[in-house]
Amino acid sequence: MPLPLRVEEAPSVTPSLSDVCRTVRGRHPQIGERPRGEGSLSPHVGNLSFLRTLSLGNNSFHGAIPQEVGRLSRLRYLYLYVNKFNKVIPTNISGCFNLEEIGLSNNELVGSIPKEISSLTKLNFLSLFNNKLTGGIPTILGNITSLELFSVRGNPLGGSFPNILSQWKNLREFYARGCNLTGTIPHEIGHLSRLTVLSLAINKFCWVIPTNLSGCSNLEELYLSHNELVGNIPKEISFLSKLTYFSLENNNLTGGIPPHLGNITSMEMFSLKGNPLLGGTIPDTLGLMESLKEIDFGGCNLYGTIPNSLYNLSLLVDISLADNQLTGGLYSAIGATLPNLVSFQLWGNKLSGPLPASISNCTSLKLLELAKNKFSGHLTVDFSNLTNMYIINIGGNLFGSKEADEISLLIL
Repeated sequence: MPLPLRVEEAPSVTPSLSDVCRTVRGRHPQIGERPRGEGSLSPHVGNLSFLRTLSLGNNSFHGAIPQEVGRLSRLRYLYLYVNKFNKVIPTNISGCFNLEEIGLSNNELVGSIPKEISSLTKLNFLSLFNNKLTGGIPTILGNITSLELFSVRGNPLGGSFPNILSQWKNLREFYARGCNLTGTIPHEIGHLSRLTVLSLAINKFCWVIPTNLSGCSNLEELYLSHNELVGNIPKEISFLSKLTYFSLENNNLTGGIPPHLGNITSMEMFSLKGNPLLGGTIPDTLGLMESLKEIDFGGCNLYGTIPNSLYNLSLLVDISLADNQLTGGLYSAIGATLPNLVSFQLWGNKLSGPLPASISNCTSLKLLELAKNKFSGHLTVDFSNLTNMYIINIGGNLFGSKEADEISLLIL
């Protein structure tokens, strides 16, 4: 990894980097004045011909990135992230043919991603997220076979997914969240055996999830939420033995939850919420996900009972099974088996029976939402033990319908 800022200057006739950074139109600092890292970036930066690293991130530079940057043929690392650059990315950045990393994220850059970047054959890191770029992802970027990280999330790029993934054999992380991308997720994605992160959430992808995603054998994070995906959740995903975060929320998936997914024992977060056509029951095999901390199946039209195996996942922090058609009662020893529970949301189901008194032992609990069910009987939960609680909602049940209820709320 490069140093935060390394400057190898040319002979004394070349301006120093501090001079370049301090040169602001209409303002020249006094001798000894500390650079403020604001204003426009001087074109004199192009005279630093021995520069290997240019790191000006987290400042207030604005205007254009000077075309003269393209003269820095020895440059390997270019970091201009978190500034206010608001023009186009200079096309002659291709002149920096030794570039390995480009970080231009969190600016206000406009226009398209220059196709000239495709000539940077040593580039392994390209981060352009949170700008105002348009024009889609250029297909010619597939020529950068050295690329390991590609991030364009938070840009209104538009267009379909380009057919370039089969060329990015070294790709490890791909981020295109919130880019207004359309069409289908290409099957070529299954050829990326080194991929660890795939983030395609908040787009307009339609059709089915490619079954050959199982070819991404090193995948750890998979985010496909807030799209228009249809069809079944591929059972082949169960082969992704390293998967840790898996989000398919807010799509149009059907066919229920595949029992085989219980084989992914590395899973820590699993969200399917907002798939109202999913249907089916909660598989008992999900109790094999021994690393699970967060589960959200809200609004999936699930029915049947909550399997007891789910209560044995002692690392669970957040359980949301709200807005379904679940029936039956709650596990009586929930307080002993789920000691780390912080959020427990079961509202809008058809659950019945008493609330287990052992909930009193879930001392980390902050949110308890059990409204709009058919719970009844004595309220024997000692809420005075739950000192971290900030929301209790048990309205719309049958408490008090047959006998006097009891609720312990001691003021300490």
